[in-house]
Amino acid sequence: MTETKNSIDRMVEEMKDCAEFRRYRDIGSKIQAYPEKKKRLFEFRKKNYQLQNSEEQIDLFSESDRLMKEYQDVYDDPMLREFLEAEVAACRLVQRLNFELAQCLEFEELSEKT
Repeated sequence: MTETKNSIDRMVEEMKDCAEFRRYRDIGSKIQAYPEKKKRLFEFRKKNYQLQNSEEQIDLFSESDRLMKEYQDVYDDPMLREFLEAEVAACRLVQRLNFELAQCLEFEELSEKT
């Protein structure tokens, strides 16, 4: 298990050092200097997360459109928009890693056999 933990720790360090995560951290650090922008951004992110993970029957496209209109100022701000783009890129990297691990470990193949 120690070898596995060491491998995971190395992978985490490599992920932290990749361009996507550096960009995400750098822009996040810049936003710290603007408390009102940060507050507005985090309000948007919270509502967006709640929307994406809602268990209610909703029209996701309509609600997403409504949210975009409500937070248009976030999208219009170059720094906040860059942060959201960087966040998406970092999340996609994690998703890709997760997908690759699942494929290599043959999780889907095992679940189909049962």
